[in-house]
Amino acid sequence: MSDIKKEHVMKGGLKLKKGTNLFKKPKNVDIRKIDITIKKDEEATKKTKTELSFKKRQHETAFERLSKKAAVSHREKVEQFNKQMEELTEFNDIPKVSWTK
Repeated sequence: MSDIKKEHVMKGGLKLKKGTNLFKKPKNVDIRKIDITIKKDEEATKKTKTELSFKKRQHETAFERLSKKAAVSHREKVEQFNKQMEELTEFNDIPKVSWTK
């Protein structure tokens, strides 16, 4: 500090860069003046014929699938399941193991 004389040193608090004031209060904004309407971009939402037909076919197949599921009652589903289980081989059963025979 011997090279720098006290008269060359600036005294005062730290200063922020120009235009940045952390302690500045935000301006009051009138909410009624803000436009919050959502506008659809019509160019972006247009679909081609194939896209529309694909969506339509998807909707139809989903409807068919749901109507088939709704046509079968719970009792019929259980009966079909039991019939299917009877037809399977019994490979999950515990085999008989006898040391005497």
